[in-house]
Amino acid sequence: MRRILTAGQDALLVETGDLRHALGLYHALNAAMEDAVSANASAGESVASPAPTRPLAAVTELVPAAQTVLVRFDPRKIRPASLAEAIMTLSDTPDEAQEHRTVTVPVIYDGEDLEAVAQLLGISADEVVARHTGTPWTAAFGGFAPGFTYLVDGNPIFDVPRRTTPRLVVPLGAVGLAGRFSGVYPRESSGGWQLIGHTAMPMWDVHADPPAAIMPGDRVTFHAERDQAIMTDIAQQRRTPTDRDIRANTGNSGSGSESTTCDHGLRADRPGLLALFEDEGRHASAMGVAGSGACDMPAYRLANMLVGNPPDAPAIELTAGDAAFTAIGNVVVAVTGAPVDLCITGKAASGADPGHKTIRQSLHRQEAIILHDGETLTIGVPRAGLRDYLAIRGGFKAPMTLGSASRDTMSGIGPAPLAAGDTLTAGTPDPSRSVGRPCEWNGHLPTGTMHHAGPQAIGGADHPVWLDVTLGPHDDWFTPAAIGTLFGTTWRVTAQSNRTGLRLNGPQPLEREDTRELPSEGMVPGSLEVPGSGQPVLFLRDQPVTGGYPVIAVLTLDALALAAQLPPGAFIRFRKAGESAMAASGGQDISHPDEHDGKESR
Repeated sequence: MRRILTAGQDALLVETGDLRHALGLYHALNAAMEDAVSANASAGESVASPAPTRPLAAVTELVPAAQTVLVRFDPRKIRPASLAEAIMTLSDTPDEAQEHRTVTVPVIYDGEDLEAVAQLLGISADEVVARHTGTPWTAAFGGFAPGFTYLVDGNPIFDVPRRTTPRLVVPLGAVGLAGRFSGVYPRESSGGWQLIGHTAMPMWDVHADPPAAIMPGDRVTFHAERDQAIMTDIAQQRRTPTDRDIRANTGNSGSGSESTTCDHGLRADRPGLLALFEDEGRHASAMGVAGSGACDMPAYRLANMLVGNPPDAPAIELTAGDAAFTAIGNVVVAVTGAPVDLCITGKAASGADPGHKTIRQSLHRQEAIILHDGETLTIGVPRAGLRDYLAIRGGFKAPMTLGSASRDTMSGIGPAPLAAGDTLTAGTPDPSRSVGRPCEWNGHLPTGTMHHAGPQAIGGADHPVWLDVTLGPHDDWFTPAAIGTLFGTTWRVTAQSNRTGLRLNGPQPLEREDTRELPSEGMVPGSLEVPGSGQPVLFLRDQPVTGGYPVIAVLTLDALALAAQLPPGAFIRFRKAGESAMAASGGQDISHPDEHDGKESR
C-alpha cells in the first residue's frame, strides 16, 4: 500500500513497496510535473508564481530510490496535504511501452572478487561474466556519488552480499555487485561492493549533457572486452576537471596558475580555514549530486540583499573567519552571518591633502560598505557562530556546474576552495537595485570557540541551543523511550563535523524498535539520521542524496540555518516544531488550521 510520509517542511517521502512501483511513480510524477509547469506557463503563470494553480508545479525535485520517491516542493506555493492528495491520484504502474535509452559499458572482467563471487554463487568465473553480460540491467536511481547509478533487473542469480570489511580504496571505473544491484564506481572511493571488473568508460563528465553517463530509466548492457584490446585516447576521454583546472579556467587564479585581468573585484590575501563559492544550490539528485548551497541560507540572502544583488548571486562562505581581502577597483561588499569584528585598512584620499592618509576603520553591524581600490577588509574570528558570507555588488563571477556555482565538499563538484592570491572578479551590478538597510548581528548564536566557553554561555551545557524538528519519516522505527531520549537529551556537537553534517554525541543511544535494514531512500538537508551506533548524525547542505539508515526527524528550515552556525563543542536540544510558538501564545496551537499535521496520507 502506498504511504506518504512527512520529511520536513519541504518534502514528502512516498513509499511504494518495491522498486518497480517506485520507478513507475517517479516517471508519472516527472511527466505530471512537466505538464503542470507547461500548462501554467501557457496560462501566463511563471515558475516563481506564489500559488500555481496546478499542485505539481510546486514540486522542485524528485529522488527515486529502492522503494520510495522523495518529493521536494516549495512550501510557499502549496500545503503538504494538497500535494499529497495530488500524488495519490497518480498511477505507479510502470509503463512497459516507455522508450528507454540503451547504454553499453565495455568491461574487462579482472576484478579482485570475481573468483569469490563465483564460489558464492556456485558457478565458474566465466559463467559470472556470461550472466552479467547476458541480461540487460535497468538504471534505477542515483547513489552516493555523482555518476553512481544503482542497476537492477539483471540475471536473477545475482544476490551477492557486500564484503564484510569495506575497502578503503576502490579504483575509478570498478564494476561491482552488492545484493541484487550492480554498478560502476565513477571515482576512487571507499566501498564494500564485490568487484568483478573495471571499465575505462567515464561515468561522470561535467561538460557533457547530461553529465552522468547512466541516468535512471536507462537500459545498461555490459560487454566483455579483452584487456589488450582496449585503447584509450586520453585527449578525448570524458573527465571531470580537477581543482587546478577549475581555478585556472575561471579567472579565480592564484599565484600558481595563469591569471585573468580583473579591474573590479577582490584579491584573497588570506582566505581563512575554508572559503567557498556558494549560492542557492543545484537540483541534480537524480545523478547522485547533492543540492549543496549556502549552509546558512538566510545569512547568505541577507548579504546579497545588503549589496543590492539578486538573492541567488554567488557569494563567499567563510568558515571560522580569520580572512582578509583587498579591493581591486572601488567595490561595495557586505559581511553577514556569525558576529565578527571587521576592519578596513589602507590609503584613503584626503580632501585637504593631495596625497593620501592611512586609515583604519572598524565596523560593528551587517551593512553594505565601500572598499576603495587597494583597501583591505579584515574579517576576524567569529565571536559567536561559525560561518559568514561575503557578498560583492554585482555578484562574484564563478564557474557553474549543473546550474550552480556552489562547492559540494563531499563530491568535489564546483569551484575549488579559495587560496591565497586568488583574484575574485565581480559581475555587472543591476542599477535598478539599491543597497539594503543595515541590521545588527544575531545575538543568539553559540559562542564561536566553545572550548573557551563556560556552561553559562549560549551553546554551553546549561544553555543549549534549541533546534525545532518535525518527527519522521521513520520515527516509528524507534521505541517510545528513544523518542523521549531524542527530546530529553542535551546533545554535543563533536569535532567530526563539517558541511556534510554534524555528528552528535549523547549519554544514551537511540534504540530502534524495527531492526530491519532500510533500503536506500532520499534524504533532505536537516535530516537526523540514526546509524547503528544510535548516536544521530545531523545532515547539512552537502548531505548524501540517499541514505540507508532511518531518519527519526528533520529540522525546520529556520533550525537548519541555525545548525549551520554550530561550532564543535556546542550543546543542543531538540523540540517539536510548534512547541515554542504554543508557549508564546499561552499554550495555544497557532499553526494554520488546515496545515498537514499527520504522519502520513494513505
